[in-house]
Amino acid sequence: MGNMYSETDTVLTKSDKRFLVALLASEEASVAELKSEFDAWSVKTEEIQEILVGLVKDGTIGVTNLINEKFNDFTQDESLALADNWSEFVTLPYQLFLTDLGYKHWDEDDWGITSRRAKFLIFSNKGN
Repeated sequence: MGNMYSETDTVLTKSDKRFLVALLASEEASVAELKSEFDAWSVKTEEIQEILVGLVKDGTIGVTNLINEKFNDFTQDESLALADNWSEFVTLPYQLFLTDLGYKHWDEDDWGITSRRAKFLIFSNKGN
């Protein structure tokens, strides 16, 4: 059964959004970058929060803060509380990261998208 969208479709599916959040986490991107990436795709804040919360809850990604050249990882509950206050969260110097489970997921899962779609999303540079 084929996909219901083109590999170069500019409308993001939920799987696309999950993949992009994980991709940003794999690059230890700032939450400001997360916001700008999804703003460029015209994705609603609530949708980004839902994806982020889901990936934090399932242990795929975490939130950290660099203080005095040392990363201070937040607990899952702290990360969820930060994401809940979105307007403040995206203005502060927090970063996303893939957890050990996240790296395993990254290496083994297709995220519900084709490799061709993943390449399109990676190289589209929408948020840049």
